[in-house]
Amino acid sequence: MDATATTSLVASTSLISNLKSGTSRTYTQTTIATNITYYTDRTYKITSVPSALSGATLIKTACDDKANTSTNLTFTLSSAATIYIAYDPRADALPSWLSTWTKTSYKIGVTDAQISSMNVYSKSYAAGTVTLGANMASPSKDVHCQYIVAVKAGTSSTSGETAATSSLMLGLNLHSMGNTAYSPVSMSTQMNIMKKLGMKVMRQNFNVNSDGSISGTTTLSQLMSAASTSGITTLAMINITTLNYSSLESTNYAAGKLLGSNVAAKNSSRFTYYELGNELDNKAIVSGNGDVASDYNAQKLKASAAFLKGMNDGIKLKQPGAKTMINGSWKHFYFLQYMQSYGVKFDIVAWHWYSDMENAIASSSSPDITQKLSSLFTKPIWFTEIGQRWTNVSNIDQIQSDFVNAFIKRMKANTEVKAGIFYEMFDEPFRTGAEGHYGFIKWSVPYTTWTYKTVAKSLFVY
Repeated sequence: MDATATTSLVASTSLISNLKSGTSRTYTQTTIATNITYYTDRTYKITSVPSALSGATLIKTACDDKANTSTNLTFTLSSAATIYIAYDPRADALPSWLSTWTKTSYKIGVTDAQISSMNVYSKSYAAGTVTLGANMASPSKDVHCQYIVAVKAGTSSTSGETAATSSLMLGLNLHSMGNTAYSPVSMSTQMNIMKKLGMKVMRQNFNVNSDGSISGTTTLSQLMSAASTSGITTLAMINITTLNYSSLESTNYAAGKLLGSNVAAKNSSRFTYYELGNELDNKAIVSGNGDVASDYNAQKLKASAAFLKGMNDGIKLKQPGAKTMINGSWKHFYFLQYMQSYGVKFDIVAWHWYSDMENAIASSSSPDITQKLSSLFTKPIWFTEIGQRWTNVSNIDQIQSDFVNAFIKRMKANTEVKAGIFYEMFDEPFRTGAEGHYGFIKWSVPYTTWTYKTVAKSLFVY
């Protein structure tokens, strides 16, 4: 802001006195509540307040101070208190003074058309003078609104409140290699998007050569370098092309073992997690829900099991520390139960789940899918594809956001669920019908300009 701006003094409360905005713009105080404005120069209102902030004093700031890079906000506390900063979730980097605060799981809901909520950071202070830094102090980046402040008497431990306390890893499916919708976006940008959404793991489909190497070596190296720099874990979904349903079990076992050992020998330095093929359950099923043996073609079940047993054994032969998983979908529980009974030594149950499946279960007496899986299997559970089926309605973005956030809560409630990976990062409008609309990000102008959907905005973490 203008270095010549005069200080604006604001009336005190019993907890806060000597509030100085540091600029010529007006700041005021009130008790935080829903349906009140939170800036002194905008009509945006608060839509939700975390229960932990109930009764707190809200310092209404001026949104026009959002570009402030140097002028501080100061006030005096009459007693020890916890201070909460609600900050723009779109930020690609925090100001240095805020980076030392604790990021809580709290969000303050707002009516700003560009964001649905603001992320909340906390820090405890003793009685005395408090100085808060400028909204855009270095090295903050991509910040579009001014922070607001809530102050509550008494210090508060954020134990159990931080976003990082859950053991659940969230992630996205990406098609980073050779895909029209992903190619215009650099690998580093894709990984930065992952971080911005709080995602820890990416699922990538890989085609492999006969020697186990991944097709597209140069692009793969760029991808893995960007992932490593950003701390993103890769789940490698290995496409299977050498399974032959007409071959003997021994032939399929040998083919699977060759594929697995070659893949691990070439890629053990890149991957720890391997998903063995994609939805082989759908190729073996012939009728029914897939929860009993009679729903499947017996020959295809045996061929699949023999191949996957070999593939798992081959990977473990070359990379003993690898973690393997086999996926199922809908109610195809018997497929994985058969794999276990056949002797396939996979480590993790992977599952694919979409909104139409969720709706079908909700209208029946079937239990929560997370609970059903943990009741049937003793292995850790990863949902490696979760998605909202697209329908051509005006509020589909909000429907997608509601489904995703509700399912995250459900996964977090079940300690056996270790990862939830959503489908997918970008819309792929070159695909027809629903296939072009699964993304958390949509193309305003394919493939030059993109924008975050509602679900992405709801998940912004910094």
